[in-house]
Amino acid sequence: MHQAQQGPCEQTFWAFNADRAGRCRVALAEERLIVGSVGSSIETFRLDRDPPTLICAAETLAPPVAETERLLLAAIEAVLSREPHLDRLRIGVDRASGLCDALIASGVTIEDGAHLVVAPELFWQLPSAWLAHCTHAPFPQIHVTTDGKRHPLRPPRPKGTLYARFIPWLDQVISFRVLDIETDVACFNRWMNDPRIATIWDEAGDLYRHRDYLEARLGDPHALPLIGCFDGAPFGYFEVYWAKENRLGPYYDADDYDRGWHVAVGEDAFRGKAWITAWLPSLMHFMFLDEPRTQRIVGEPSAAHAQQIRNLDKSGFAKIKHFDFPHKRALLVMLLRERFFGDRLWAPDKTGSERAASLSSASSIALFHRGEQAVVR
Repeated sequence: MHQAQQGPCEQTFWAFNADRAGRCRVALAEERLIVGSVGSSIETFRLDRDPPTLICAAETLAPPVAETERLLLAAIEAVLSREPHLDRLRIGVDRASGLCDALIASGVTIEDGAHLVVAPELFWQLPSAWLAHCTHAPFPQIHVTTDGKRHPLRPPRPKGTLYARFIPWLDQVISFRVLDIETDVACFNRWMNDPRIATIWDEAGDLYRHRDYLEARLGDPHALPLIGCFDGAPFGYFEVYWAKENRLGPYYDADDYDRGWHVAVGEDAFRGKAWITAWLPSLMHFMFLDEPRTQRIVGEPSAAHAQQIRNLDKSGFAKIKHFDFPHKRALLVMLLRERFFGDRLWAPDKTGSERAASLSSASSIALFHRGEQAVVR
């Protein structure tokens, strides 16, 4: 992540918008939000504070509407990331414009009397801002049977980076990408042989064992093996799975689109509160965005793993029941979509807003394109 050179009274704020067109940079300068994107022009929005309103200048409404909407999404994300407890954000736009119609149709804004407003609990459910492979409709539903378990046919396995999000309190981008055996087996082997991880996963072994393990996961339609990265540096392995076909399915009334996950954070440098409050809600965010029919995310930590259970409790997971797997006594935990978005658990505490300056304090902005700096005062 490139940083601006700052004077004693200068502050900048960045937001990352992962979409199919590339990265957006957003910076605040007094009451202006300046949005820049690789390969596009810079757009400026005015930010009023009372009530909080993001105003689109008249020149912003020129075609193409889709590009303006994309840059506006980045600006909205920046404001909501800095102010995670903001209840509503008004959008000032000509009601007769094509942009207004596009915002309403896509769900970016809703009508509140005479005003267009962004509701954070709706905005953060829009996949286009964070998913690299965004489709407008979920995979069609037909049911199949696997090993005696009836479940929806799962979509083909995606490739590459699936999700990216800028984390303000780390000033880094977290991303999840589909595991690639040739690229990732060495890291996976090292992580699984870490005594701390081996105690929980029981998967210590050589490269051949781990290559077989990963090939099996990549060949299983119910599992999605992911590598988590901060600014491109791998830090952990994540297995996302459909609960109905999983070993967990028979232990509760699993819904067709319930999803679960396992995690191994392999790099010691990425441990601690600042990191877990980034990757854990981001992973949940990815799962809810990836399949809009997913209403519940489940987990089955060991009943003896007190620290993990405390982390899940702080992240909105309800403790449902204890039960016995053949290999361990587990606790069934569950996170509801309504809880995650309604309680805004993508920002689990005030860390981000405490470390960011207030919205009115920035005096300069800097925009970066492919690492090249351009400063606007």
